[in-house]
Amino acid sequence: MAAILRPASPALAAALAGGAPLWSADLFAFTLADGVTRLNWTSWDTDLTCAGVAYASRRPWLARSQWNVANTMEVPTLTVLLRDLNEGFAGGAPLKVQIANGLFDGAAFLLSRAYMTTPGATGALGAIALFGGEVGAVEVVATTATLKIKGKVNKLDQNVPRNLYQVGCNHAFCDPGCTLNRADFTAAFAVGPAPTAAFIPWSAAPTIPAPTAYQGGVLTLTSGAGAGQRRTIAKADATGLTLAYPLQILPAAGDAFTAFQGCDKTPSSGSGQACADHTDNALATVDNRLNYRGFPYVPPPNSAY
Repeated sequence: MAAILRPASPALAAALAGGAPLWSADLFAFTLADGVTRLNWTSWDTDLTCAGVAYASRRPWLARSQWNVANTMEVPTLTVLLRDLNEGFAGGAPLKVQIANGLFDGAAFLLSRAYMTTPGATGALGAIALFGGEVGAVEVVATTATLKIKGKVNKLDQNVPRNLYQVGCNHAFCDPGCTLNRADFTAAFAVGPAPTAAFIPWSAAPTIPAPTAYQGGVLTLTSGAGAGQRRTIAKADATGLTLAYPLQILPAAGDAFTAFQGCDKTPSSGSGQACADHTDNALATVDNRLNYRGFPYVPPPNSAY
């Protein structure tokens, strides 16, 4: 297979060709989904600055796997480990809590390698970009987070056609295609007595809409030691909210939280979660069937004989 060339500065190309002894360090750069916030770390023992960008060597400690490059449509992947995540981080909550809340969802990633003729001095030679992609699956266990980075060709790995002809609506509730405002279907509550990591009781259960309207929605703690944690609501009833995944930090009775309603993606079911019968903060029933993007009259697969 032909060699894969990577752009390098003339000084670095000459140093590599000449076989001069060099020091190297990995540079990890994450650009979050907002397109502005950047988190930069290095495997070097001290902080580095390369091409005017600062890379931190302090916790969390980062390590990575190897990756393969193929001349096919196979999507290359890279695994990045972040260790020792219990310390506070920009934004207040420990980094592991922020990661569990989706800090790296939709983030872009770039791995580079800086070369140095003198330890810590990157200005003369610069760096080579090794792997670029987007953060995929994220797993947090104890104080370690495992991030699966997918190469940029992953964007071509999609089902065709783009539109799926199915009974359920193709929109996510309150996304741009749905057109409804997320804030209109988010309400504030307080934690009731004896909460657990996977169950949050109401201090006072809502009546309009009914508690079941929040099933499939999202709970976000807004005060107390666990503020900032966010979880999907697996079940909601008059006693409280059962979470799909346990919280990292247990809330206390009286802590504040918000709950965002779920949607059953049907045009009209009378469940309080259908396109025709969501209840907003003004306690008004909202009929949004004009923007429904499902096909309720398509027969299910078991009918196609």
